[in-house]
Amino acid sequence: MAFGALSSGISALRSFAKGMEVIGNNIANVNTVSFKGSRVKYSETFNQILTQSAPSPQDGQGSNVTASQVGLGVQVDSIQGLFHQGGLSSTNQKTDLAVSGDGFFLVSDARNEDTKYATRGGDFRIDDQGNLVTTEGFRVQGSNDGAIGYNVFVDGNGNWTFSKNNDAVSGTIEPSDLGDISLGFDKTQAEEIIGPYSPNGVSRNSIYYTNNLIANDGAGNLVWNGAHNVGAGSMTFNPDGTIDEVPGWHTFASEAVQAIIAQRNQSTTEADTVSDADIRGAVSKDMFNSIFSADSAATGLTGTAISDLMATIDLLHLGDATAQANNVAAIQGLIPSGATSAESQLEGIKRINQVRNDQAPDLTNFSIDPEGMITFFLSDGASFNKGQIMLVDFNDTSALICEGRNLYSGFGAAGLKGLSADQDVVSRTSVALSALQVAGREGLGRIQQGALELSDVDLTEEFAQMITTQRGFQAGSRIITVSDDILQEVVNLKR
Repeated sequence: MAFGALSSGISALRSFAKGMEVIGNNIANVNTVSFKGSRVKYSETFNQILTQSAPSPQDGQGSNVTASQVGLGVQVDSIQGLFHQGGLSSTNQKTDLAVSGDGFFLVSDARNEDTKYATRGGDFRIDDQGNLVTTEGFRVQGSNDGAIGYNVFVDGNGNWTFSKNNDAVSGTIEPSDLGDISLGFDKTQAEEIIGPYSPNGVSRNSIYYTNNLIANDGAGNLVWNGAHNVGAGSMTFNPDGTIDEVPGWHTFASEAVQAIIAQRNQSTTEADTVSDADIRGAVSKDMFNSIFSADSAATGLTGTAISDLMATIDLLHLGDATAQANNVAAIQGLIPSGATSAESQLEGIKRINQVRNDQAPDLTNFSIDPEGMITFFLSDGASFNKGQIMLVDFNDTSALICEGRNLYSGFGAAGLKGLSADQDVVSRTSVALSALQVAGREGLGRIQQGALELSDVDLTEEFAQMITTQRGFQAGSRIITVSDDILQEVVNLKR
């Protein structure tokens, strides 16, 4: 009777209402960065078979019997994500990235056991720890441990020279370790490396030093090795205890130099005989004596150079002997101590490292090329590859689960490309880092810096689908109305 038609009409209303939800979501996200629209596929539910089909009889005297069946409605067969390319819009924001072609960025939620997600949304930012993250703080993944090696030289005037070490083994290191992408450049954590520095899987700072400003005898003592890599490489000691070439040790006690210059400038004109070079030389001698006491004793350095220099200035500027002594003590207190024990010598090392790191070149800019390589440009003109943003791709993108905020999960069902066949499907989320590949290779798209991918929703198509869905819903409601009229007529037969 009309019950079957009534059921079909109800299924039409239910299915087309769900279809309208999909269309509404697509239209609502027309301006969402990198949004991927969906489409609804409908299918019939099942059929009521009135007559079963049968083949022709073997005697050939009859004909086959066709099936007679009535459909009982429609259902939503699937809601399929559409992952075709959206348009690219230039933003001129250095941390905005767009994928032109196939592939997804891989991001990690550090607050939730490093759960991995895929995303096409490249509206990234740099957080307070220097990591490249999504707007929610999920960290972008790739190779992250590139570093630049410097040889350091300090001349007699305390001027610093940083020479990039281009050795393929111990010099500048290419990124190799997979993990969080960091755009930080923390000079205060720079290391001093003795010998080759090869990748070992441990995160390293972006800058390190491949030569030593000072030498160590292996027992925690700083010793004179004839060079110390300060000044011209060595000091020439004359028999009378004078030094022809004063290296730039005063650069590690620049406060002392500036304090003496200030005292000199306040003195009488007769103190003009004390030049800036004399002041730097005196501080260098006492600095060297403080750090390398054994070596300085052997060469006649007594640590009294500042006292002798200040005697000339103070006698002309300060008449009181106590005031003079206090003034000299204050100046000498600006020299890092290191004459009596390994602990104090290490304090001298810390000071030297601090000054060296302060003087090291600064990060001025960075760029990201189409293969995701992050290049740092430094203030001395040098550059190096700090890391590389990499992509993942899937065999079946329609199996990805949308988690909202442009994030996708369901890697096991979607099938990560680049994994070996013997890797268990259940564990594929945990090995997502192994599936990272270089952008622009193996069929992956290229990365464009300073751009964002737009939504792939076509409004004209969505409005057309809205019209047909509305008419389908309207027709389904008409089926229910007509079926109701038929049932009403049946009821009226009783009257």
